[in-house]
Amino acid sequence: MSHSVLFELFLVLTAAVIAVPLAQKLRANSIIGFLIGGFCIGPFGFGLINDREDISTVAELGIVFLLFMIGLELSRERLRVIGGRFATLGFLQIGVTMAVMFGVLLLINYDMPASIVIAGALALSSTAIILKQLSDERQLHTRFGRAALAILLLQDVAVGPFLIMVQAAGKAGTETSPWISALSGVGAVAVLLLAGRYLLPRLFRYIASLKNPELFAIGTLFVVLAASTLTEAAGLSMALGAFIAGVMLAETEFRHQIEADISPFRGVFLSLFFMSVGMSVNANVVIGQAGTIILWLIGLLVVKAAVLFGLSLLIGFNRASSIRVAMSLAAGGEFAFVMLALASQNGAVPIDIAVMLIPVVAISMGLTPSLISLGHRIEQKLHPKENDQLSEISDETDGIQKHVLVIGCGRVGRVLARLLRTKDIPFIVLESDAQQVSRGRAEGLPVYFADGSRPETFRAAHTEQAHIAAVAMGNPHATEKTVALLRQHYPHLKIFARAQDITHIGPLSRSGADAAIPEVLETGLRLSDHVLAACDIPQEDIDTEIAKFRRADMLLMNELAPRTARQKAEDPASKSAKPVKSRKTT
Repeated sequence: MSHSVLFELFLVLTAAVIAVPLAQKLRANSIIGFLIGGFCIGPFGFGLINDREDISTVAELGIVFLLFMIGLELSRERLRVIGGRFATLGFLQIGVTMAVMFGVLLLINYDMPASIVIAGALALSSTAIILKQLSDERQLHTRFGRAALAILLLQDVAVGPFLIMVQAAGKAGTETSPWISALSGVGAVAVLLLAGRYLLPRLFRYIASLKNPELFAIGTLFVVLAASTLTEAAGLSMALGAFIAGVMLAETEFRHQIEADISPFRGVFLSLFFMSVGMSVNANVVIGQAGTIILWLIGLLVVKAAVLFGLSLLIGFNRASSIRVAMSLAAGGEFAFVMLALASQNGAVPIDIAVMLIPVVAISMGLTPSLISLGHRIEQKLHPKENDQLSEISDETDGIQKHVLVIGCGRVGRVLARLLRTKDIPFIVLESDAQQVSRGRAEGLPVYFADGSRPETFRAAHTEQAHIAAVAMGNPHATEKTVALLRQHYPHLKIFARAQDITHIGPLSRSGADAAIPEVLETGLRLSDHVLAACDIPQEDIDTEIAKFRRADMLLMNELAPRTARQKAEDPASKSAKPVKSRKTT
């Protein structure tokens, strides 16, 4: 059945709208939904689209934007979270897995170029599925989560060399040596990186100075497509140019705005790419070669799991954690589709082999969430009392004394942490939001992913050795609960808490806070200072009025505090504590 390109796009988007929500209801990743939706409307499903060439042309942009986003995420800030041990694990995982698979493929009579490409494609895991699963389970900042993140980030770093490898392998058998092709590719990449370092920042600063959001988005699309076109003209793939453009922009101050602008385009074209991959799944091949596909699937999972298990033991993981790492990253990843598509186009991998490997990778990706959950259950069964998060906090902060425990790493907690760092005061920050932990870690702060309202978390943070606790959480109810637990278990602590407003002071004082500071008070006073100065009021008069307002507000705060707290504040023996309260509110 022949249709216009627009009607085919309509069918693709309709299938996506139906298949993706169904996949999510079944707790499968959206990528699986796109693959299934593409298969259903493709030539081997209901046959709604028999010629996928038009869709494939548009879907190639999905590869371009996927690689651009991967490059954009490879900033120093993100790579800094990889420790030495975990970086070693990541490099070894890629190298050893490729070497083992390459050897096996040569033994079963695959030629060398195809063996290299297939080994590289299958060595990678699904960043999208694994990180989403770990984030949902709040496991990203455990020792296991950091190991998985390190491996996935280093796999992303390997994308550039892998694309050059696919290009060089495709030229094998021509007059040009694959090694010369690879060197030519590296040279072209170096030229692009140098040009991007000096030209792109200036271009985006100029575009930003025009203050036109539409032009900024157009400029981003221009850079992506221009870099892709240049690499294609140099005999490399378009995807490699997009990846290099992302890497070049990752260190600029415009990274977050670029990411926001490109995200909608990336989502649309990437969905088209995965739908296109689903259309290419040949049901006749799956049925006719079911035994071969199952063997490849078992081989993929066994080889990668065995390599990961051995390497995890080698860097010091216990047996249970090694099993968990191995099972979580044993499956294939979305970039395998990209490599196999490019390799089949340039002849590096025969089309019939690529068509057979696509369902192998797709099935393994569908199994990834189940493998992650199974690995977690096995670890808990072997070590039921082990808690990676808390043991990590306890180990890394062992020996700390007279420190400040900061609970909450939002805008208030980070300001306090920075000030403590400037005065070399020892402190620990606990935060239950993975994104805030990443921001704090990027600034070099000792932030740990943990629930700051649990007694076991306090023990892990050596709270018995602390002398001050600052509760800077944004949730009022959680703040009251945390203050009450701290006062109950650690009566020696001085507890200062962030109050939502003046009316929140009473509940916090009753929970045990020595002082509760309303977040809106000082913001209002600082804003008033600037506004009155702009109204040409003398600074001396402004300071006098603000001081009056602050004194009146402090009296109101004392009235709202419980009677016991007021008596403590008025007790001559506690006068030394008054300046502390005043300092904290000014």
